[in-house]
Amino acid sequence: MFAPLLLAAGLAFAQNSGVEVKIGEAAARRFTGAEIAALPQTELVETRSVGAGAKTEQAEVRYRGVLLRDLLDAAGVQKLDRHALRHSGVAARATDSYAVLFSWGELYNGRAGDNVLVITSMNGKPLPPGEGPYALRSLSDTKPGPRHVKWLNRIDFFTVPK
Repeated sequence: MFAPLLLAAGLAFAQNSGVEVKIGEAAARRFTGAEIAALPQTELVETRSVGAGAKTEQAEVRYRGVLLRDLLDAAGVQKLDRHALRHSGVAARATDSYAVLFSWGELYNGRAGDNVLVITSMNGKPLPPGEGPYALRSLSDTKPGPRHVKWLNRIDFFTVPK
């Protein structure tokens, strides 16, 4: 009986909460759920080993959302000086202050950028309550956990001083 109410409340929160993006010293911009949904959507598939020993099986997880670089472009990153971009980075932050880092070059000049996703759904459904309305994963990392941000709520783009 409570499950439909929790699902509805979670969907409403996701649509209203959005993700804040801050580019350098400029004022932060909050992308609403509708704005995120209007950006180009990407689906990435991750294959996981589930179980142990002889009972290990392969399971596919389908993530859908927006590439991190597409969200950064929508926020105006590409308008910055091209030389400054070369020594810039991104911090993706969770509501509990957990943060992960990416370099501009990693996202825009390498294959990793094709696999860093701001996730809005998993296996065709909204994210589970433990993940939040938005999560971020770097699906090309060799170790799956360290750059997985649950409850993503802020992205900071910064330039390292020379």
